[in-house]
Amino acid sequence: MSEPETLAEAALLITCLRGQPFTIPSNIDWHTLQALAAENGVLLPVCRSLSEAGAAIPDFFASAARECGVAAEIFSAELESLLKEFAAQGIDALPLKGPVLAESLYGDAAMRQCNDLDLLVRGGDYPRAEALLLRLGFAASSEIDDYHRRFVRNGVPVELHFGIAPSRYFPFDLDGVWRRSAEGTFRGSPMRVMSDDDLVLFLCLHGLKHGFSRLIWILDVARALNRIRTGDYKALIQRARREGQEAWLLIGCEVVREMLPRQLPPGMDAAIAESPRMAERARRVVAQMFAEDPKVINEIRAFYLQTERSARRRWRRRLSYLAPTPMDDQWMERYRISRNLVPVLRPLRVLQKYGISRVWRTLFPPAA
Repeated sequence: MSEPETLAEAALLITCLRGQPFTIPSNIDWHTLQALAAENGVLLPVCRSLSEAGAAIPDFFASAARECGVAAEIFSAELESLLKEFAAQGIDALPLKGPVLAESLYGDAAMRQCNDLDLLVRGGDYPRAEALLLRLGFAASSEIDDYHRRFVRNGVPVELHFGIAPSRYFPFDLDGVWRRSAEGTFRGSPMRVMSDDDLVLFLCLHGLKHGFSRLIWILDVARALNRIRTGDYKALIQRARREGQEAWLLIGCEVVREMLPRQLPPGMDAAIAESPRMAERARRVVAQMFAEDPKVINEIRAFYLQTERSARRRWRRRLSYLAPTPMDDQWMERYRISRNLVPVLRPLRVLQKYGISRVWRTLFPPAA
């Protein structure tokens, strides 16, 4: 589908998400609208918006939305079962995204498309949690990296996390996340729930990691921002600044401003205005994000280096790319190579995998 062919459908899609009054053009291509909504993970909220507006929704469109709802229920039932199993073993589990996020942000576990389940456990509990999944019939579908591993059973993927994201690129205060988390339940099964502030920062990180390339990730941030009960957005920005996350937060807010302008809370808008320089940098990054080659702009390492103000931290991040990963360790063990050679072989492996041009753009991206 070329851009001119999808312009009307894309405009209607975004208007539905903005919650503004709209009329449906007589020549709208419903198949294109459905494909765009599904691709962006917003078929369910768009279908609800169209229904509330009294639109005559074609059967195939409504059927596709119902199928998404059925799939969401399958994931919800799986999550409920897993939370019970984890609780029985005394393992705290904190669901990331998925049905819990749908329930908290959209009021219904079946109102947000779900492709997998993400469960965060404490680092010390990870071995027991992994062993539990294997006993329950899950099979590992990836090697373990520095923050998670993927498993699958009966077509349902589960990502078991002991970290939020690669710590060398996106530092996140995990101890603080657990300390600030609260007890909660999902359909009667116990779980831990992120604080409102942590949820906003996590969703900004998640969206940034993927270049905010799907509308659902933008809608998630907008809804999470509006759930902050204290309304103290200035304190949120100050905390993000202390923890090196201010850039993620402001980029997330500017993406919301760009796509869903009326959904950026006025209090957040006022707090952002007190950081004009960082806000301007965030706006430039967002402009690049929507205008440039996604293969370049979606590179999370480049994003970090574009927005990090401290030269010392920028160089620390650059040098951290040369540190061995678990995959490097496995490769060296497989070929019986001494770890003393890591400082030499790691840079060569990076260059071989990505090429000098991409490595250079990552380490020295255009200034934001």
